[in-house]
Amino acid sequence: MIDEAKAKHGEGKVKFIDLPLDDDSTEFKTVLACVPTRTVVGQFQKFADSEPKKSQEILVKACLLSHKDEVLAEDGLFYGALNAIAELIPVRKGIIKNC
Repeated sequence: MIDEAKAKHGEGKVKFIDLPLDDDSTEFKTVLACVPTRTVVGQFQKFADSEPKKSQEILVKACLLSHKDEVLAEDGLFYGALNAIAELIPVRKGIIKNC
């Protein structure tokens, strides 16, 4: 599964995410996810203000590669996955200089 994901999404674009199973973060479930593409991020942002639930599900469903049904069924896992996947969005800060 990991090799197939790396072949499809790119070697550096596939990540493991440890999602806490309880509020104390004593147990974790490891899931496989990919870095969101520009298309996925665009769809996520398109609905972020008007339909937040839909935008969140777009991001998680598009980027989660394993345990999808289990994560979607449980709020704690879902929001943990959402937070971790959002952190995978490759954002770099440009440096502005005077001419």
